[in-house]
Amino acid sequence: MGRPAKSLREHELHGTKRQVKEPSDFVGGRPKYPKHLSPDAKKAYKHAVALLEARKVLTEGDESLLAVYATVYARWIEAKSDLVGKLFVKIPLLDSNGKVHFVDRPNLRLKIASECETKLLAITKTLGLSPTDRERSRPTADNKHKDGIVPGSIADLYPEMLDPQKDVIPFVPLAPKVQEETENAE
Repeated sequence: MGRPAKSLREHELHGTKRQVKEPSDFVGGRPKYPKHLSPDAKKAYKHAVALLEARKVLTEGDESLLAVYATVYARWIEAKSDLVGKLFVKIPLLDSNGKVHFVDRPNLRLKIASECETKLLAITKTLGLSPTDRERSRPTADNKHKDGIVPGSIADLYPEMLDPQKDVIPFVPLAPKVQEETENAE
């Protein structure tokens, strides 16, 4: 069993800080999936949403940032797959005599991959997905709606409709007795 928590006054007397993270003022929620994402980007989007939701730091306002993250991630994966074994490409150049020479130049996909990596690092820090920023992100406030009932919905305005009705007799169809009587007569 753990030690009981100190009061704010005891923390002040001992010169210590509370280790408990207070929830933020934002209410947690799952953002809608954007329709414009490619299949690879959708996988990255769903994976990031699952991670943030498990840590209880996901809000509905993260939709656009998660969409940018997923798009950049898909672009990075595509650039990396094209780079396998092709870091340098041979480009034909003409000299002053008109003779063709082939020169090795860095692949243009290398620049795309490196820019995507830079953007991914920045976005992961913003979302709190990096190891150092993971500890800084505060959990969102609990949803104040019980059982996921949205304010203003029919379930909120007419809660009696959710309860099973006690005065209604359930309809049970009976098998016709005419067939049984005809079978017994034979």
